[in-house]
Amino acid sequence: MAEATAATATADGLALAQLEKSGSDLEKLHQFDFVLRFPTQKAAERSTLMLEGLAFSTRVQRGRSDTEWLVHAVKRLYPVESDLIGLREKLEDIARQHRGAYTGWTAKVAEYRKN
Repeated sequence: MAEATAATATADGLALAQLEKSGSDLEKLHQFDFVLRFPTQKAAERSTLMLEGLAFSTRVQRGRSDTEWLVHAVKRLYPVESDLIGLREKLEDIARQHRGAYTGWTAKVAEYRKN
């Protein structure tokens, strides 16, 4: 993976670098959990229809308060920065349409093979 300068680094690129540093093989499929936050359960549930249309598996759960609902949008994909940037734009748009916010992603480490 090419190193990005601080001026051109994206949040997704930095997170991928950390994932690799944690021992993940970026050549393998990873399970990503993208998280969106909404002010109501209804808004969260409406967003899942759009997310499922983009081949995400979704799960809605209550956040830390009665006015916070989280949507976990899960998808297996290769960790490619440009793909993650494109998904970020789509997820931010979906969140905005339902008065919510996209908060980022996590991924499970896909370890290198040990010989």
